[in-house]
Amino acid sequence: MGLTLAVYHAKRGLTAKEIARITLNTPRWVQETVRRYNLEGPEALKDKRHQNPGQKPKLTPEEQRKVLEALQAPPPDGGLWTGPKLRDWVERELGKKLSLYPIYRLLHEMGFALRVPRPRHAKADGAAGEAFKKTSSPKSRRRGLRGGG
Repeated sequence: MGLTLAVYHAKRGLTAKEIARITLNTPRWVQETVRRYNLEGPEALKDKRHQNPGQKPKLTPEEQRKVLEALQAPPPDGGLWTGPKLRDWVERELGKKLSLYPIYRLLHEMGFALRVPRPRHAKADGAAGEAFKKTSSPKSRRRGLRGGG
């Protein structure tokens, strides 16, 4: 609406400052809108955001297939795949240097979820915890926030 209003008032002879005050925009915005309208006509006033395909993917479908194949096996250094490990693999094997954000987005798009081990206190005694679980009565174990089963 603001675009057509700016052009309407410009055709009536108002200045960019006057139009900016009416449309609650800057004079520069008004000048640019009218300039675009003068160059392209009514087509310039259309919302073109939906025609923008966005940024092209960082990895081709073939490269994504290779990443998926690599994720089926353990990482070269063992353990679980992590974002930094996959980023290093992509750089080494595919020759593309990516930041962690596209790596994590790719993992999410492929259906992978973050797997993190439960935190353990540095001084925790695992054997004592297991012994407590075996010897404590079922009533003393936590049953949830409301005490229900």
